[in-house]
Amino acid sequence: MEIGKKDGEAMETLHIPALRRKWQILVLQIISTGSLLLLLKRMSDIYGPCSDQFIIDNNNNENVWCPSYEHTRGLMWLDNRGGLLIPDFLLGVNQTGLMTLLAPLLMCVVAVVAVDRYWAAPYDFQTKIKQGVAIFFAAWAIIPFIGSWIMATFSNGFHLPWNSEESLNHMGELFSPMGLVAELIFLGVVFAPVLAGLVGIWGLSKRAITWALGYYIVVIAFHSILTFEPILSEVDVGLNALPTQIGEGTMFGGLVSELAWSLLGVALLMLLFLESGTAAIGHMEYAASLPEESKRDSEFIKQFNNVVNSHLVQMGVIIALVGITTALALAFDDLMISIVGILEGTQWSGQVKESLELQMTYGKVISAGLFIIAVAGMRFLVPWQTVSGYIESGISRIRS
Repeated sequence: MEIGKKDGEAMETLHIPALRRKWQILVLQIISTGSLLLLLKRMSDIYGPCSDQFIIDNNNNENVWCPSYEHTRGLMWLDNRGGLLIPDFLLGVNQTGLMTLLAPLLMCVVAVVAVDRYWAAPYDFQTKIKQGVAIFFAAWAIIPFIGSWIMATFSNGFHLPWNSEESLNHMGELFSPMGLVAELIFLGVVFAPVLAGLVGIWGLSKRAITWALGYYIVVIAFHSILTFEPILSEVDVGLNALPTQIGEGTMFGGLVSELAWSLLGVALLMLLFLESGTAAIGHMEYAASLPEESKRDSEFIKQFNNVVNSHLVQMGVIIALVGITTALALAFDDLMISIVGILEGTQWSGQVKESLELQMTYGKVISAGLFIIAVAGMRFLVPWQTVSGYIESGISRIRS
């Protein structure tokens, strides 16, 4: 038994190929991938639909395009103006629900594998691939242009390729690859962060993970600006504005409203995607920086396993605490008014609690600010370091 145990320890190393197969690293990467896909679904549900008024104004025409976070409308709008080069079933066009996302996601997976193989290829082979792609697009643009010009010359006599008469103007052939580029742009509006995120998770690139997260934040920021009431009164681009009232808490014992929970879910998925993805890369970077003899040392291997296992537990606890704390911050005004109502028993607390201002977005922002001030002030009364020490020791006992 001792010999078998020693052989198993000797086979386990801290080299990158071995770490890629460790269950802890795989769990972190799978969690990051799952949160990225759920984030795509949540973003599409919240920011994907066009406004009802925009659809009504355009006679319920599904081909009408608005700049929402949804790719099929833009592609159908492009299809009506010249057709699509990529087949519909690969774009998710004419599909509904999750089926609109399935085929593009498979394309992203294939692209991730291709990018990984490209990075792993020798530099000379990468150069040949770049040259091949450039030659392909150049031939795609030039050969049809020259061919149509020559054929028209035989039929109508010599003429310059740019002509006021449409049948004798061949300049449009030079821009034929732009149709594919336009389709990829409409597709990339939704799936570019997914592609970057998958490349970052499985290709071990923190920059790609950070870019994907930043892209989602930019989308949310632009949506909030374009649906801001003063801007909507001037320019309505058809985006579905989120309600200005957070609403009464109906979930988790009246802690958060349905709208607040959907937005909180987006924030938690972003945090989980970033934390788990960068954690996997960070642990492997640490192992790669170790001396060669340390990568086979059983004590270093044991220490590495303990660190990663602790990180998994702490990540789950921290994400849960962040969600609970944020929900408490959004409902802090209700909590204070309820305490005043219990102590005083006046009608004033009930009237204030039902006021419209507290249900508005800025009311919840003020509530969260008050919560931060209250928690910051409590550090003079509550020994937070001692509390966190008890929490960490409790986690250690659970693990043991």
